[in-house]
Amino acid sequence: MRDGESSLDDWKILSTRFEENLNQQECERFSDVVFLLTTWNDVDKINIEKLRSLKRPVAKIMAVHTGGNEAKKASSDVAKGLEPQLLLAKGARVMLTANLWTKGGLVNGLIGTVHDILFKNQGPPSLPAAVFVKFDAYEGPTITSTEGDHVVPIVPIKRSWEGKSGTICSRQQVPLCLAWAITVHKSQGLTLSKAKIDIGSKEFAAGLTFVVASRIRSLSDIYFRQFTFDRLQRIKNSSRLQERKAEEKRLTSRIAR
Repeated sequence: MRDGESSLDDWKILSTRFEENLNQQECERFSDVVFLLTTWNDVDKINIEKLRSLKRPVAKIMAVHTGGNEAKKASSDVAKGLEPQLLLAKGARVMLTANLWTKGGLVNGLIGTVHDILFKNQGPPSLPAAVFVKFDAYEGPTITSTEGDHVVPIVPIKRSWEGKSGTICSRQQVPLCLAWAITVHKSQGLTLSKAKIDIGSKEFAAGLTFVVASRIRSLSDIYFRQFTFDRLQRIKNSSRLQERKAEEKRLTSRIAR
């Protein structure tokens, strides 16, 4: 899959995990797992639909910036994981977007559910004092005494970077994002116990299909949206893949010298 060499037999094996080939009991196993998709539009659509389905008040939280419009318009990648604005509510599924305490397990990619949101003097869109999150796979210290309730306060943090004009920009925000659905790009480096996956209509970036399929250890823990064998075959002709192979060939030839 990484090199576009998937066979028809490979596709047939993967197709056993297509949603239409799973029974009701299997589908129920994936009712609350993260959905990995290739485009931001699809991710945003699912997250907003899920947020509305909670039927709870939604807090729109705006980041605090220095560095003018360049800082305000910067993507979360440029701002080191911090979003320019967040929509949060009690019960929302969220992902931690920064390494806050590696030794304790509060690391980038940790997924949980918003337990509560605490504001000091002003409500939204001001920054909250803390967002209390019950993380799925966290065993460190918590603010609750109930066994199994791993509720942790996540407070706003500040990240700085140098803008294109040389200006020092900064963003202060709670390091979270909605996580009923996330992009393949955001899933890089994560290992998930289960996931729903839509590989989309084409290979937007080199290795996209390989990256998303390899976030999960076992095929039985994947729930695919249907895709054709032709979708896998077209990976081989992807311009991004050809660029990667050309670069690998160049580096190999330099090492050989």
